[in-house]
Amino acid sequence: MKRRELIKMISLSTGAVLSIPLSNSLLIACKKVEPVKKSVFTPRFFNQQEFLFVQDLLDIILPKTDSPSANEVGVDQIIDTMIGTVYSPDQQEAFNTKFTALTKYMSDKNKSVAIQELIISDAENDKMAKNALIDLKQQAVAYYLTTKEVATNYLNYLPVPGAYQACISLESVGGKAWAL
Repeated sequence: MKRRELIKMISLSTGAVLSIPLSNSLLIACKKVEPVKKSVFTPRFFNQQEFLFVQDLLDIILPKTDSPSANEVGVDQIIDTMIGTVYSPDQQEAFNTKFTALTKYMSDKNKSVAIQELIISDAENDKMAKNALIDLKQQAVAYYLTTKEVATNYLNYLPVPGAYQACISLESVGGKAWAL
């Protein structure tokens, strides 16, 4: 056997071994997933009252304007699912501790006013509530911008990007930021 033929055989066998898991994941990814309807969604992490509180906060953080609100594109459901399924038990407990502080802080206040006060607050006893609000805002914005509706209808979306172009003007891409 010649060296060239041996390299060819090794390359082909390595490629075949590496392609098996990839083809399996592609078959799984092609499975049609039905979107969760809002009326049948059952929270995984939050109880019903806490979930309604999150929805109220999201309506303040990302309200409906010329684009849909965070709740309309399912950000509330994504946050609950991510915390309930992706977070480790320790992370869930830490989030819950901060979230409880946030709910206590806002319990008897107007939520819009309370958010503004909490953002500018430097008080040590408000620190946990402020951290919970910041975490919730960061997750809300990240999940909002990556939802299919917002990414495809309100941002520039190019599923298969072309060549890299450095330093282009916003006007040259339709005046919209990129989705991904």
